[in-house]
Amino acid sequence: MDSIEEVLRKFKLSEEERDGVCLEEEEMAQGVRECELSLIGKVWGDKLANIGGIRSFVGVMWPQVRNLRVVEIGRNLFQFLFEKEKDMDLVLNKRPWIYDGQPLILLRWRAGLEEEGEALSKTLIWIQLWNIPIHWITKEVGRKVGSIFARVEDVIIPQGGGKDDKHLKILAEIDLTVPLPRGIMVKSNGMVKWIEFKYEKCPDFCFCCGRVGHNERSCGRKGLDKEREPQYGNWLRASYPRSPNRKSRNGNDHREDVREESQFQPKRERIGLRIISCC
Repeated sequence: MDSIEEVLRKFKLSEEERDGVCLEEEEMAQGVRECELSLIGKVWGDKLANIGGIRSFVGVMWPQVRNLRVVEIGRNLFQFLFEKEKDMDLVLNKRPWIYDGQPLILLRWRAGLEEEGEALSKTLIWIQLWNIPIHWITKEVGRKVGSIFARVEDVIIPQGGGKDDKHLKILAEIDLTVPLPRGIMVKSNGMVKWIEFKYEKCPDFCFCCGRVGHNERSCGRKGLDKEREPQYGNWLRASYPRSPNRKSRNGNDHREDVREESQFQPKRERIGLRIISCC
């Protein structure tokens, strides 16, 4: 979509074209009302997301949302129009969403959002923080360590009793235009610790440069660091993704419909087996 500057640079406009028209509020009112109950979604990555695949995705992953409309408004850019505010909130509260290995960034509509590249280049993701001394396991430490990211929305202290629970979890907004942080040096009272990051439901990322959205085959850094240790790899993925537990009505812990929605693949990449009884 050309900007005003680009249009003026490319074309010599007539007086009628340059004068244009002026829209009044009431002329946009119906469109604004529809958009106020919508989300703008961007699939971040080199792989093309088509409208058919996205409609299949929402049909499978958001089955409780009725009469949802999906409109393609650009390359890998979609508008999701809802009938009810509570359905929109439900989808937002269950972020992050991953489509075909790529993040599906979802934001509430606001005028001009679809043209804001920076706003649509960040996504929420759960990150496990490992190698933390037990006396550092506090929500305050989680937020301080998470300051390496764009922002921290939540901090969880796992409540199990095994050694696998000796870590923190943060829900952080990450900037997809830069490499995934692998960890951070933390200093306190003369002690220095390397805190490791592991990403839950991690989208596809490049093992050469660490950026989400493309792979090694199309990376400009491929072959440049042959003499160094691998800088990125599957060790950044959490082995067993776990979302925070929520209390059920009877008081027991359970995961509230936290399926592996991040692992959705379009039908073109899914292989199914049909079993036929011969008896």
